[in-house]
Amino acid sequence: MHPELERVALLGWHVYPCSRTSKAGLWKGAQSEATSDLNVLSRWSRDHPDANWRVVFGRSGLWGLDVDSAETHAHDGLASMAALVDRNGPLPVGPRARSGGGGVLLFWRDPGGLAIVGSAERLGAAWAGIDPKRGAQTQTIPPSVHTLTGRPYRWLVSPWEVAPPDAPKWLSTALRTPPAPVATYRAIGDQRGADAHERLHRAARAIMQAREGARNITLNRRAYGVARMVGAGLLDERVMVDVLYRVGRDIGLDHDEVRNTIHSALVAGRRKPTESR
Repeated sequence: MHPELERVALLGWHVYPCSRTSKAGLWKGAQSEATSDLNVLSRWSRDHPDANWRVVFGRSGLWGLDVDSAETHAHDGLASMAALVDRNGPLPVGPRARSGGGGVLLFWRDPGGLAIVGSAERLGAAWAGIDPKRGAQTQTIPPSVHTLTGRPYRWLVSPWEVAPPDAPKWLSTALRTPPAPVATYRAIGDQRGADAHERLHRAARAIMQAREGARNITLNRRAYGVARMVGAGLLDERVMVDVLYRVGRDIGLDHDEVRNTIHSALVAGRRKPTESR
């Protein structure tokens, strides 16, 4: 086992092996098997000596920021972060890694019950290129190589040297998840509107519980059912999009995948509206 992998495992970080050419686990369900068990990691390391490694944030007591470099991404997250720090104050010293793509990965302590956004898309232009990660989301860490450049990830400040700190107040406040939206019904007290609201929340729960590999299919199927309620005027479209987009991003689907799936569901749902449950 690579000594850096052993060290993060000893800290309780839950990791799993993934491909060097994509972010996918080496087998179906690998993410759900992420572990800090040294015996398991030793076996995986022996069986897959060329694997990359990813950490699962929530199970490791962590959350993080993936700060992109303009070298390999559309936005310069390093410049965005520099501007935010200049405006709000410095970041405390904590574990930091240099991505093989030129970006920087920042790791923070999750105190439990964390409620921050899981996507930079919701933060505005000032956060371009900065992607928050928490819960079931994952991140490539050393010892790994970048899927595009082939360059290695390396620790700038390792977590066995400095423990993940609490985020400064300005950062945690900026990333806080907004309150859950209240559904707009067609009429106050309309039972059919209440049924649509309940269906939306059943859909959200089903998507959150979907197994890896079936998440997009579940989002698509459930979004269509809710979209038919939107088409019938029983549920506000903005409420549906807000809830399902947030859930889709929370479970690790990327922005374009979630956006296009919800859009397709809305188009189909308007063509075939329903007022039934």
